[in-house]
Order: sequence, then structure tokens, then C-alpha cells
Amino acid sequence: MNGRHRARRLGRARLAALLAAATVAIVIALAAWRGTAGDAGCRSALIPAYVSPDGIARIAERPVRNRIVVFNPDSGPGAVLRRGYRSAVAAEQRNGTRVLGYVHTGWGARDPAAVRADVARYRSWYGVDGIFFDETAHDAAQLPYYAALARETRADGAGVVAFNPGTVPAREYVDVADIVVTFEGPASAYDAAMRSMPKWTRRVPRRKIAHLLYDATRADALHAATEGSAGYVYATSASLPDPWSTLPPYLDELEARLAGCT
Repeated sequence: MNGRHRARRLGRARLAALLAAATVAIVIALAAWRGTAGDAGCRSALIPAYVSPDGIARIAERPVRNRIVVFNPDSGPGAVLRRGYRSAVAAEQRNGTRVLGYVHTGWGARDPAAVRADVARYRSWYGVDGIFFDETAHDAAQLPYYAALARETRADGAGVVAFNPGTVPAREYVDVADIVVTFEGPASAYDAAMRSMPKWTRRVPRRKIAHLLYDATRADALHAATEGSAGYVYATSASLPDPWSTLPPYLDELEARLAGCT
């Protein structure tokens, strides 16, 4: 074979290799795009169910994909195990719902040892899937406090760490937690809050963001489920001072709308 033929063959081999590499790159890009599109479309509810064990058990009667329920026996796990809650948590988990225990942090002022003790009780008594840290600070100065809590909570076996500042925090909080509540407020303030959200909140995966609305009509709830940017949405018709102690009459409709992957 002369040099010219050898060069042509080598050229064809290089071209084939380049085409194969390009094909692989396209397949990977399409897979990533599909994953992003699925993440962007499919949503579910994160329900602060600060209700009786019977109320939590009623939620479990209708399994919903990717639903998360937060329960709160006594502004935390309380001083003693309550068997009714343990049964209700187990019923939720059997139906595929992840259950988180409520722990308040006092905007970063609560003693970390007390917070860790609450986490340990939830894990020991109720076998929760994770922890919902309420009263989370939103400023970067408090980030080390929450980063340590997240690290220790995962080391204790929790699979989900959720922060609730109730507003948009410093961007780094989303890197530390699995889920961050960037809106907690009345439904009447929701659209304005969405318009003022920083752009980065729409660039992170939807599954990292949750919105909680109260004073919400059925129409408000379905609007938030359709138009909002969060991967987890919950709305209730109840009002302050304790909107999460009552489940809304439209909960089934809200979850059905979220499950539509619109």
C-alpha cells in the first residue's frame, strides 16, 4: 500500500472516530436534557402536616409519587415517643411517602446540641427519612451553623435535609440542603414574590425548591401548582397563626395537578 492510500485510510479512521465521539456526546446531551426536562416538569407536594396521627394516616390513604410529609408532635419530637405518630409515619412510608421530622433552629440561635438531640429522637423513635429545619436563617453569616447541622444529620442516617427560611436565602443554602423553602406566605403575595425571585432560583433543579402558601383558595392552590417554579408546592386554606394544623379540602386536587408533570 502506498503512502497516499495509507493517508486516506488513516483520514477515514479519524473521521469515523470523530463521528463516534460526536454521537456519544449527543446521546449524553440528550439524556441530560431529558433529565432536566423531567425535573422541570414533574412536581409533588411537601406537606407540613402538623396534625394528629389520624390526620397523617388519612394522607397515607392515597399514595402520591414523590410526596413528602413533615410531622410535628410537639414543636419537635417532644419528650416521649407517641405510638400513634409512629404508626402513622410507618403507614406513610409503606406507601412511598418520605416523612421528615420538624425541628426548629431559632434562626441559627438555638443550641446545636439541642437541635441534634431532637434529630436523634426522631430517628430513634420514628425512623424518619429526614429532617425539616424550621426557622432557618437566610444570611450567609449563619451558613456554617446550618452546614454543620446538615452534615451531622446525614451522618446520623437521614436521607433528606430541608431548610425553611421562608424566603430566598443566600445561594449557598441550596448547595447545603436537599430542599429549601424559598417562599412561605399568603397566597395573595405569591405572584409578586415569584416575579421578584432572583434568577438563580430558576436555574437550580426544581426538586431543590419548595413553596408553602396559606390563606389559599382552591383557585390559588391550583394556580400555584401550575405556574410556580418550585418542585414542591403546598397550599392550605387555613390562616395564621397556625395554618399548617389543618389540611385543605382541595388537597387531592392540588396533588393531582402537581402529578400531571406540566
